[in-house]
Amino acid sequence: MIVKIHKTERLLSGFFDVDKATLQYERFNGEFSEIVHRYNLLRGQAVAVLIYLEDTEQLVLIRQFRYAVYKAGGDGWITETVAGVIDAGESPETCAKRECIEESGFKLNRLEKIATVFSTPGITTEQIHIFLGISTSKDQIHAGGGLEEEHEDIQLLYLTKNEAARALKEQRFNDAKTILALQYFLLNAEEFQLNKTGA
Repeated sequence: MIVKIHKTERLLSGFFDVDKATLQYERFNGEFSEIVHRYNLLRGQAVAVLIYLEDTEQLVLIRQFRYAVYKAGGDGWITETVAGVIDAGESPETCAKRECIEESGFKLNRLEKIATVFSTPGITTEQIHIFLGISTSKDQIHAGGGLEEEHEDIQLLYLTKNEAARALKEQRFNDAKTILALQYFLLNAEEFQLNKTGA
């Protein structure tokens, strides 16, 4: 399949960039589309980590305020996995470990890769590297809560495997990366030797 880029304009530069592209793309019948405009938010890459504590058999999630959630009609607070943007020159694995310490206080003993996904392919190049992070309750080196300089105010939530499964079934999660990570964990618990039942 072929794409013809006729023109690209930078509309916004800042915390993220927004480009407008004038292009044509090859259609499935072999012909080219009309000239169309497409917008792209350049966000870089990010990580998301679902933390599992082996000794207490709990999953660790976080709750924090997100303006976009508020703007969409919610109260603004959302439950999700630990997540963050990958710094220049940083590997996804290094970022995942750093974000877990910053947001939750937990050092990870190992990481299991779940998937790399496009967050919203219709509008942004952002990809999210999703991991399962294995830790224990003894590996928490501080209380978590995020970075003061980034104005983060994060609450930690602890769920058993069964509590997480019930919450998924009752549709109490509305963050895509978190739903994907939880579903993967619940489907593959035995593969990770995490098949102990929660309360």
